[in-house]
Amino acid sequence: MRIHDDFIRDRHISIISNNSQAFKFPAAWQPVLGNCAMLVVIPDMHMYVRQSTLDNFKYGAAAMLSFLEHLAALQEDLERRHQVLRVYQIGDLYEQRFPVPLRRAPNVTAEEITMSAPEYSQIIDALLRLRTQFIYGNHDFEMRHFPNYHFAAREGKIYLEHGFTPDPWHAFANPRAALWEPGNFIFKGLREVEDFFGKLLVDTQIIAKDAHFAVGVPSGDQERADCPPESGYHQQQLEYYGQRLRSGANGADTRISIIGHTHYPYFNPRIGEGEYLYIDAGCWTAGRSDFVVITDEEAAICHYAR
Repeated sequence: MRIHDDFIRDRHISIISNNSQAFKFPAAWQPVLGNCAMLVVIPDMHMYVRQSTLDNFKYGAAAMLSFLEHLAALQEDLERRHQVLRVYQIGDLYEQRFPVPLRRAPNVTAEEITMSAPEYSQIIDALLRLRTQFIYGNHDFEMRHFPNYHFAAREGKIYLEHGFTPDPWHAFANPRAALWEPGNFIFKGLREVEDFFGKLLVDTQIIAKDAHFAVGVPSGDQERADCPPESGYHQQQLEYYGQRLRSGANGADTRISIIGHTHYPYFNPRIGEGEYLYIDAGCWTAGRSDFVVITDEEAAICHYAR
């Protein structure tokens, strides 16, 4: 299957990796996939309570709904040909490290976020209808308690993980780090202060209801369709997952690693002198709407325009 011919049937979709061209797998790698004809990977979304000015997923929600409709139509088409579309969401589906609206509790629940807006419920319903496979991230770490959420996954010669593992000393990034819980307690306290003053500013009409004010979180109101330069990518991520590919840590036949977490789309086919491919899927928040498409023949990071 070819990405341009068999997947991109929507004017909103464009390839942003590999000089806007699908990357063709070496013949020795094929087949790449397991029991599916096409794999789609959706990275970090950070859905939060829609009524809060801390939520910036709202700016990409309509695009996500349209994208999932596109996937549903594609899934039906493939099923008529007795083929399978496999969809993964690789963590940070929810933002559960922000304040809990209207009650005191350690974390906002997935149900509270899902029910906070009709389009959010529709998005979750659409993901479930697509039989999406879920991986948990550091911002929705509580989902690890649910049987349909996993730390990592294998699909054919592909390894998928959220990507927080290489951050062992970053208090807010890796749930396995010793300071993660106290670090997030402080982090949540700062967000509660922002939430309080944000509501005050809205009530006094100093800022508009949808103005974004969470410090350190890029606003999502401006769409970002670029493929950022390779030089700006997090080298710690690349070195960690590149080494795992070269060492066969995720399986001797693994040729591709796909992660999220960094919110920085990145495509590197030069791992191990071209023997492996490393993909950072980017994100679907902070103005971005990135995702990965893989067939047995090709791979690409794509953008879905609003």
